[in-house]
Amino acid sequence: MKQILARQPSNHASEQLQVYQQKLKEKTKEMKSLASELNMCESQVNEYKFEMDRLALELRKIKKKYYAQKRKEQQQDEKERSEAKASLPCVQPEGPRFTGGGFNLKPHNKTTVVQSVV
Repeated sequence: MKQILARQPSNHASEQLQVYQQKLKEKTKEMKSLASELNMCESQVNEYKFEMDRLALELRKIKKKYYAQKRKEQQQDEKERSEAKASLPCVQPEGPRFTGGGFNLKPHNKTTVVQSVV
């Protein structure tokens, strides 16, 4: 009988065991709550990744359309310029050529003296 009583936990030990069991239940509940919050955050991250991929694809499509339109406008402008250039007659200037400031490029033997009135 003494051996059986010696094997059984004392009052203090059984109270301590109950406290540990209660803390274990609380921690388990907290851990489950955190695990569900983690799952929710992971699903939200996946949604954001999906949204980013969708927006990146949409941006590529819009850029493609924009550059196609830009190319088309540029080709149209070049076509109009070439047509306008082809329709204008080529005019050759008559007389002496001057460059910048109206000075003649051929040297003159005549020199003129300019008098200023002060």
